[in-house]
Amino acid sequence: MHWLFPLLSTPTHLPDPLRHASSTSSRAAYLLLLGVLSYAAALLAGDSPVQERVVALRIWSLVAAGLFAVATPNLLYPNRDAPVLQLLNRRPSRLLTGQLRDLSGLFALVLVPAAVLAYVDLSGAGQHLGSKTVALGHAVLIIGGVGLDSFLYYATLGRRSQAWQEGRAGGWYDATGEAGIQFSVPRGLVPALFATVRCFLLGIGLVVATATATERGLDALAWVPGAAAVAWAGLRLFRAHAAFDRHFYQTNAFYGEVLGGGGVQAREREPVPFDTLYWVPARWQPAAWASLRQLDRVLSLGRLVAVAHLVLWVLCIQAAPPDAVAGYLLLVFALQNAACAALVTGDAAPPPFQLSLQSAFDWWGTRTFVNLRWIAPHAASLGLVALFDSTYGWTWVALWLGVDALFALAAAGIATFATEGRLRSLYP
Repeated sequence: MHWLFPLLSTPTHLPDPLRHASSTSSRAAYLLLLGVLSYAAALLAGDSPVQERVVALRIWSLVAAGLFAVATPNLLYPNRDAPVLQLLNRRPSRLLTGQLRDLSGLFALVLVPAAVLAYVDLSGAGQHLGSKTVALGHAVLIIGGVGLDSFLYYATLGRRSQAWQEGRAGGWYDATGEAGIQFSVPRGLVPALFATVRCFLLGIGLVVATATATERGLDALAWVPGAAAVAWAGLRLFRAHAAFDRHFYQTNAFYGEVLGGGGVQAREREPVPFDTLYWVPARWQPAAWASLRQLDRVLSLGRLVAVAHLVLWVLCIQAAPPDAVAGYLLLVFALQNAACAALVTGDAAPPPFQLSLQSAFDWWGTRTFVNLRWIAPHAASLGLVALFDSTYGWTWVALWLGVDALFALAAAGIATFATEGRLRSLYP
């Protein structure tokens, strides 16, 4: 997911014009995504009373916890500059601050919409500022605590994962295999799966504790859960900074082995069968199949889409306002379709090589169908909502499927124009 954030470096092996284009397109994609999220937050806020904003900020804090749980390792590891940093013998504190800077884009991506959600008020922008600030403060502490905890847990994961892979830890996990409840992944990856669940559960716990204190009128205690999480993470950061180089290189080595074909690579995962792409036009099937395999290695969208629809069902069960559901669906479809940008990074798809295989127009079509891979699950989930909730009908389902298709087309077009299209314009 390095493609999401402009603060990260661009591929240094590209020719200068392409490197500049890659940096510019990365910043443009990031700003576009931030704008979409902020716009969705503004739609959700509208003229909502303070109490609805409080609930919306709690839900957004849960979404942020899910993002940190899944996105943090994809953003930070493997760091392709690690060999150079090792030769430069960077101080541990500089390695720590560098990784925090790499994660700052994700913090901005969740905190800016939270501020929009708290303060944008079409009918009374200057009203209830105290209550809005308190609600935003609770959300910032929760997001900060979860984000820093996620960073620290993943940053120090290499040592634990190595111990699991070598059989020096996780002996209890072997016993669970007899009961048939083990994960079908290499042992070294099991701590990473646990980390994802742990980070999300921490977010749930902080939101529930803060909400409980607020609902019972214990306003002072409502600050404690988030503040305690931030303070605990800050203390762990202080303890880790002096020897962070060990964690940095050890975790990078582990993720480099996992993602680069080493001994703990997840070979058990079955690739996308070619014959399942019958819905893709024949001329684009080979490229779509290769793109889907590549995307599955970089980002497991299946789990994210499932979690997204689970949250949608919770919103509908809780009778959330239709505007809130609309804003949430805009967010889900925007993020899911923006994932195709992972296919146009310099390492994944060198533009000269891409254009030797097929034209820029064909790549646009290929990536559009890659984005449309999830339209059937979207249709099934939205259909269930329409079936059991009279607020929404089949016209609503068709409308949102159309929005998803438009996002798929637009995201694929932007990604293709920024890479193969850009190269074609530079070297006609």
